[in-house]
Amino acid sequence: MILRLFVPALLVATLLASCGDRSSPPSTPPTTTQLPVQPPAAATTLAPAGKATGPAEFGGQRTLDQIEQLAGAIGPRVAGSQAETRAADYIASQFRADGYDVQIEPFSYSGDLFRAASVTSGGSTVDANAMSGSTGGTVTAPATFVGLADEAGIGGRSLAGKVAVSDRGTLTFQQKYDAVKAAGAVGLIVVNNVDGVFVGNIYKRAEMPVVGVTTADGAALKKAAESGAAVSITAPASEQSTAKNVVARPAQGAKCDILVGGHYDTVPGTPGALDNASGAAATLELARAFAADGLDAGLCFAAFSAEESGLFGSAALVKQMQDSGQLPRYMVNLDMAGLGARVDLFGSGELTAQAAGLAARMGIAAAPAELGLTFGSDHQSFQKAGVPVIFFASNELGKLHTPGDVVSDIQVDSLERVGDLAFAYIGELLKTIARG
Repeated sequence: MILRLFVPALLVATLLASCGDRSSPPSTPPTTTQLPVQPPAAATTLAPAGKATGPAEFGGQRTLDQIEQLAGAIGPRVAGSQAETRAADYIASQFRADGYDVQIEPFSYSGDLFRAASVTSGGSTVDANAMSGSTGGTVTAPATFVGLADEAGIGGRSLAGKVAVSDRGTLTFQQKYDAVKAAGAVGLIVVNNVDGVFVGNIYKRAEMPVVGVTTADGAALKKAAESGAAVSITAPASEQSTAKNVVARPAQGAKCDILVGGHYDTVPGTPGALDNASGAAATLELARAFAADGLDAGLCFAAFSAEESGLFGSAALVKQMQDSGQLPRYMVNLDMAGLGARVDLFGSGELTAQAAGLAARMGIAAAPAELGLTFGSDHQSFQKAGVPVIFFASNELGKLHTPGDVVSDIQVDSLERVGDLAFAYIGELLKTIARG
């Protein structure tokens, strides 16, 4: 669930530090490689790798098991990060195991709040966030700790040819950058002083990569800085970002009359169990349930990325489908599907009314609802293109966009209400299409 006004307020930038080498400038000069802006890679097509097992019905516990893999084993899945890639690969493997033809489809977009970067030290690479204003490229140089990057932390030293590692606090990010740049640094890593990750701004365009990392990852970088070990910072080459959608079809190139989907990315710093491992996992379970008695022609499934950045993944898929003249007849969205006693129904009036009637017959508490002005989700990309849409969600927000959005809060009975109703309603849509 994208929460347009909440995200910037939540992601107040924070910084942490590494302990540093206090010796003279390194004898080996740093290497800096400016990365050209690259178009996204071509889609990867993956053939089916199995056949769906289990009953042809939605299962809440099976969905919870998928949530555990996404939010527990993988954790925060910021668009463009290494964790996003692991999640995309996992989702693709689950679709393939149920007999679907799968495409992993990279796409590019601009205006991302969460610019994924990375830091490598001692053969280990961790995710980072490039600050707004950071230059792109890769810089490799010995690390040195500069405390808060204030006068006491830098201590009058030359930082020529070094990557500065700074603690959060006291100074703004701009002031920290200005201080280490004036001392000759070629890169800046800011380590958070609270749990989670963060985004930040360098308001004057930086001349070197500037990134932030978590407290946990920063601890290892402090050790590297104590010994003056080399670190590498890789930041995006521009404000353009790249992420991946995962699309499952009953056969390669098959037209999608019905597209069922949910986003799998998160804002930084949250495991995103409710938002939206729950919707992505429900999508996987629906795909399995419908395939259990044979794949349905025209029924496709998608896991979107960069929803939290601005619905970019669903918008990219809409454009692709529009360009090929193959927009779906219906789009079904699942987002925040595992907390609360009621199913909220958003989207096209006729579809939500039909689903509410079906829910009443099934004995499921459900009702049409309206999204607040600050909320959004991927069905809106299809709705703008004229596709009838319906969005199934549970009615509680929980610890949305915080580190507290964890698997242990997810309710199996809530997953089952949302999933059972979605399964039944998608079945009704298939009958509608079969009737022509």
